[in-house]
Amino acid sequence: MKILNTRDKKFAGEFSRLLKQRAGFKLGLEEKVAGIFSALEKRGIRAVLEFAKKFDGFSGTEKELRVSEKELNRAEKELSPGQIQAIRLAVKRIERFHRGQVPDGYILKEADSFFEERWIPLRSVGVYIPGGKAPLASTVLMTAIPAQIAGVKRIAMVTPADRTGKIHPAILFAAKLTGVEEIYRVGGAHAIALLSLGAGRIQKVDKVVGPGGPWVSAAKVYGQSKGLIGIDTFAGPSEIVILSDGSAPAEYAIADLSAQLEHGPGGWAFLLSTSADYLEKIKAGLKLRGKNLFLIHSRSDPEMIELSNRIAPEHLEIHTAEPEQLLAGLTGPAAIYAGADSPVAIGDYLAGPNHCLPTGGRAAFDSPLGVWDFMKRQSVVRICSEMMRQLGKPAAEFAELEGLKEHSRSLKIRFEK
Repeated sequence: MKILNTRDKKFAGEFSRLLKQRAGFKLGLEEKVAGIFSALEKRGIRAVLEFAKKFDGFSGTEKELRVSEKELNRAEKELSPGQIQAIRLAVKRIERFHRGQVPDGYILKEADSFFEERWIPLRSVGVYIPGGKAPLASTVLMTAIPAQIAGVKRIAMVTPADRTGKIHPAILFAAKLTGVEEIYRVGGAHAIALLSLGAGRIQKVDKVVGPGGPWVSAAKVYGQSKGLIGIDTFAGPSEIVILSDGSAPAEYAIADLSAQLEHGPGGWAFLLSTSADYLEKIKAGLKLRGKNLFLIHSRSDPEMIELSNRIAPEHLEIHTAEPEQLLAGLTGPAAIYAGADSPVAIGDYLAGPNHCLPTGGRAAFDSPLGVWDFMKRQSVVRICSEMMRQLGKPAAEFAELEGLKEHSRSLKIRFEK
């Protein structure tokens, strides 16, 4: 593994190419996803069941597609006391953090008129929970808890089952704790199409959130592009950047890089350090190799900050003696873990802030999932007759300036009478 050095003349060009390569992540599944949506539009629930049998191994009926109350209640009995305690603690901490996110509206009053901005909950949302070898029960909590706090009345969850039709009990137990009872054993692009269009007795939702693989991401983007659903963000391969001055144990960084690359091929990991010796220790100790794993020798803290902001990663860890000194300059990352004792893994489960994050450089303009993602802003205008007489004439002038005569007439009939 090569250690890149920012002093090298070729570094700037090489680093720019890396960022373009990461931002240029293409799904290439648009036509296939469009076919899945089209099949659901034409054949409804029959298409859902066909796809579920083909891709998920589920061969049941529409009724069996939904998890029963009995199965939901049985889940806790299949977990150990330690697992139950961990999930309950996560619920408590995630809920406590997200309650502070509830946004306030405001009202501007003038005479007997008012102008208001209101935050109101979405009517319905769908949450996608990855299953398979990594049943992400934590993602149930990270999506359902802020939705509940926002006041969403209907939360529909989709998650792939195993070949026997069984969903991991930790996912079901987490769902029960967060009050999610509408759960379907279906995954992949057809699950997103189901949430986007509805089929049979299953109604569509207004927004879909939650991470997934390329098929899920492509289906979410397609559903949004057709105006069927809103989505949270585009979730690509997992990412981590670690900034170090060499003061923290090298095994910490090695473990944290390996943990992020554990999510699967395609993940991105960068370690930037001002210590050449430290980077050599990391290089020697890393057993897990990823094609997108890079060690970079940087000249200074400001340079590490600048490069990190250009990467705009999903996760960033600060392994320096005084991590707080770097915080103010870090505008790019979606989630920052300050201090060597603050690994991403604690944020995945128990810290409290959300672990559903933008990837692929989107953290430069996008944010972690939060309560506001399950709400929308609404404006209200109440104009009294006195204020209409004050504002109507200049508003009519503005309308005529833009050549919109009927707009002007709509105003004049109110202040000229």
